[in-house]
Amino acid sequence: MKRPPMLMHVKIHGKKRRPGLWLPLFLLVPLALVLLIVLSPLILLAVIILRVSGRRKPLSPAVKAVFRVVCSIRGIRAAFDLLCSLRGLRVDVSSHDERVYISVI
Repeated sequence: MKRPPMLMHVKIHGKKRRPGLWLPLFLLVPLALVLLIVLSPLILLAVIILRVSGRRKPLSPAVKAVFRVVCSIRGIRAAFDLLCSLRGLRVDVSSHDERVYISVI
């Protein structure tokens, strides 16, 4: 089974020497669940409004596609797979005087 990433390490090198920053990503999961619970009435209201307005005038194909992806099990699964595939990501950006290094563990 895939696991989502747990930590992100950010280093910024420049003229000053700064320590790296470790961000615990596993602490964001409870925060996201609380946010989902708080916003669930608004999500339900948006679903009802889109269903009712779709009967009177047709929705654009882009809105229908986004609505199908966001409100389906496949969309949720795809978002989770995308999150899990971030594990091992390394980004290294440098200019002539600074360098930023991001690593997802």
